[in-house]
Amino acid sequence: MMLQRRDKKNRIAYVYLFFFILVTSINNKNFNNHKLFDNKILFDVNGLSNKENQKLIKDLNFLNYKNIFKLDKKELSNKIVENNLVLNFLIKINYPNKVDIVIKKADFIGKVLKNNKLYIIGSNGKLIEYQNNINSELPYFYGNFKKDEFLKFLKIVIELNLKIEDVSSFYFFPSGRWDVNFKNGLKFKLPIKETKNALLRALILANDQNFINSKIIDLRIKNKIISSG
Repeated sequence: MMLQRRDKKNRIAYVYLFFFILVTSINNKNFNNHKLFDNKILFDVNGLSNKENQKLIKDLNFLNYKNIFKLDKKELSNKIVENNLVLNFLIKINYPNKVDIVIKKADFIGKVLKNNKLYIIGSNGKLIEYQNNINSELPYFYGNFKKDEFLKFLKIVIELNLKIEDVSSFYFFPSGRWDVNFKNGLKFKLPIKETKNALLRALILANDQNFINSKIIDLRIKNKIISSG
């Protein structure tokens, strides 16, 4: 009985040894020499227009990765976000040599004039070259605001469901506050602090019968409403 058990253990040991040698041979022959995966990476991009997808693929090909194991995810990510149309993205690696990239495109929020040139400002806070096929009814953004100041204000606008299409322009002041000018002639003057609460209050007042004829609702002074027709 002991001899049978010993023979069985020996057979198992030989089987493991065989597979170890086989795997080691494959590793040495293919992985270390990059034979099995020695293929140029194929990028597939979706989410932008066909023209923009192809442009981004061309840009990524310049990274010149020889195989998928040399893929630098940080470098790849940085190259993707260089495209100002990108809001966020997902990368999926499909071995042996394909990388799928799914992009969520930034929404067009408004128009802004920089250095005498017209741009579209996206929901990512980046500037996009203006094109004739872009909605010309987007509101203008005026003032020397920074990206983080814009994104902070945009978050408030979205949270309060302010209809961008009803706005003719937003104006940012050096003090750090905003004015909102509507297409119907109404203007909100917002304070530097507690901007969200002030904008919410202004939206409510705009529908109040006591302010229905007001053209300016000024909330710059705390606990005080100034309106004029």
